[in-house]
Amino acid sequence: MSDVNRMAYLDAEHRFTIKEEPIPRPGPGEVLVKVSANGICGSDIHFYHEGKLGNFVVTRPYVPGHEACGVVAEIGPAVKNLSPDDRVVIEPGIPCGRCRVCRGGRYNLCPEVVFLSAPPVNGTFCDYLVIRADSLHPMPEGMSFEQGALVEPAAVAVHAVNRAGVRGGDTAIVLGCGPIGLLTLQAFKAAGGSHVVCVDKLRPRMDKALELGADVAAAPDSDDPALSGGADVVFETAGSVAATGMAFGCARPGGLVVQVGWPEDNEVPLNIANFLEKELSYFAVHRYANAFPAAISWLATGSINTAGIVTHRFEFDRIAEAFRFTLEHRQEVIKTIVHN
Repeated sequence: MSDVNRMAYLDAEHRFTIKEEPIPRPGPGEVLVKVSANGICGSDIHFYHEGKLGNFVVTRPYVPGHEACGVVAEIGPAVKNLSPDDRVVIEPGIPCGRCRVCRGGRYNLCPEVVFLSAPPVNGTFCDYLVIRADSLHPMPEGMSFEQGALVEPAAVAVHAVNRAGVRGGDTAIVLGCGPIGLLTLQAFKAAGGSHVVCVDKLRPRMDKALELGADVAAAPDSDDPALSGGADVVFETAGSVAATGMAFGCARPGGLVVQVGWPEDNEVPLNIANFLEKELSYFAVHRYANAFPAAISWLATGSINTAGIVTHRFEFDRIAEAFRFTLEHRQEVIKTIVHN
């Protein structure tokens, strides 16, 4: 074990500083994890570039990152299900486990949840972190650390599909072919969905969607008949005002729209006539609950294929460059992984 813990702090002026701090020690029911890989999430880029996302604002330096996996370095007292050297995926939302929503199984809505990397809470861009043992999931034999870093975003996709209540033969339109869109496409098919249309402005991302199982890929401003309002389920994964605004128009009468992405503005104009006349259902996705086991299983079995989703890799000491490159090369980057 190293003698220091490198922690990458992001400040309100969009600057990274790597600081060396003492390695924390786990208490009762806690585990010390040596982080191996982190994915850069779209929310991380929002905090880096804009200093905020939704109601979360960067006001003082904090450690971003929540798409992470690693190796158990030390276990605290009373931890029975994990051992040193176990390879694990980190579930970054830590609920109280006692309130009404936790007991009802929707622990992502816990009012006391601590979510790693939601400012001012520190996240996973560090060498070591202490976390509650029940927030860790064992990695199957043969799963790579890069796949492990994709479990968290895959869990978002699984939760979106669960919220939609996908039935065999359902059709879908996925708005946005970034990492979450590409994972949602595959989770939808793994859950029994059939025909999927993926929509994006960027041709390389549209091509990647076709490679990963989309039946049709279209630009949002095209006259493709696939966008004319016939899908059973529409997933908005782009996190944009424009994509959110077109979602109701893409659903069939009696269909369902699942809002996965978080638009850059909290208030979004919507065509309420489409919503009312079609008698649509509109569901929100807030992170995930009970989705990690399926995400791990589908990644391990290949039902969700990560090949090609990871497009760029950086070492930890180049984290500032990794964020800058990811922001400035959006036409090239799908997912960036930072290796410790």
